[in-house]
Amino acid sequence: MLLSRTLCLLNRHRPVREEVEWTGLGHVGTCKTCKAPIRRLDAGGWRKRRAKKGLN
Repeated sequence: MLLSRTLCLLNRHRPVREEVEWTGLGHVGTCKTCKAPIRRLDAGGWRKRRAKKGLN
């Protein structure tokens, strides 16, 4: 558990596999440990999703 939290602090997340979705542009999901919204990189790693600008 400590390793997972450390990875989250370093922006290296692990998804809840059952909740991963394809948006047409990429895979998105939720981090198992910190519950942050995440996206899958082309290289296969998972990072925190950034908020889209201009949407209120």
